[in-house]
Amino acid sequence: MNIDYSQFYRGTTNIPSYGSGAYKKDTLVKYEFSTTDEHGNKIMDKMSREETLQAMKDIRSQYGDAVIVEFSGDGMAALVEGKKGSMVPENQEAIEARNAAFQKDIVQIDKTLSDLPAYSGMYGADKAVASALENCSKEEQGFVYDIIRQNFLVGNSGSMTEEERQANISLGMKKAEYAAQNFIPEDSREAFLEAMESIAKLAGAGTADSSGNMDYGVAKARYLGHGSGLVQTTSALDMMRTMDKDAYAEYQKMGQNDDGGLSSLKYLTNWYAGAVKKDPSMVDTYEKQSEEYVEKNVKDRELDTTFADIKTESMAAFLESLKLFQSNHPNFLSSIINRELASKFWY
Repeated sequence: MNIDYSQFYRGTTNIPSYGSGAYKKDTLVKYEFSTTDEHGNKIMDKMSREETLQAMKDIRSQYGDAVIVEFSGDGMAALVEGKKGSMVPENQEAIEARNAAFQKDIVQIDKTLSDLPAYSGMYGADKAVASALENCSKEEQGFVYDIIRQNFLVGNSGSMTEEERQANISLGMKKAEYAAQNFIPEDSREAFLEAMESIAKLAGAGTADSSGNMDYGVAKARYLGHGSGLVQTTSALDMMRTMDKDAYAEYQKMGQNDDGGLSSLKYLTNWYAGAVKKDPSMVDTYEKQSEEYVEKNVKDRELDTTFADIKTESMAAFLESLKLFQSNHPNFLSSIINRELASKFWY
């Protein structure tokens, strides 16, 4: 059976190469099989162990030897079992040979979340940031993506007041200015700052539900590649949810079938093919919704200026002025400022 697993693809990242010869690895590809979508709606049942192993085999066969394929999500039975102590089978000789190669050629890989790209869903801004960071160090890239993740597009703001959330965005913009002045290549600085300001405005326009979960009004980002080669793709599932609510309701019902999500995947694939054939402009219409939201709610938004006096010309100046702000406002954003002052990036 030929199954389209593209729905579960979550991106490709270049990693510091390690190993040598046939066991050299330099690329990480991610797939996530979750039983619910980003809105908490059920989209598939948990796959059986056999279905999980078959999916892993099918996906791995699409990539060369230099690629590591990472699987995650509660929809893959073998992974859940693995967390309880059992392991997904792997060729023992390959494991031993790879481990031997690693001992000869070890490169320390920082696996913290901040090393991974963070995107806003606005393709132009995301590509400008990714391009500006293309030749920066891993630490510098992590610093910028941490701004987007921790200062701008926080997932939940329940621990902050709206005033504090807006101020946190202001702090993020000062960090972006520091980056532009100290390590972003000169020919990319203007585009980088414009992009970061756009993402900050998007963040500022965001709204929270009663539990603090944030909604930023644009479609969830789906990209291939990295840096200046970043390419935008479309989430068929989010498009169904947005453009065809009846089909999406039917899709959710498919998640109740006892087939590991295969029927819902087939339904989504057939829906997309039929919908695009019926309305060739549907993808453009879907993407224009985000563009219209940005034009109406984001483009002309004013940013908070709480941290306007933070100095950005050097590391010492930035830290000294941030400590002064904290001294003058000891109970304001204390946990966020303490986290910033303790960040390993500064030391």
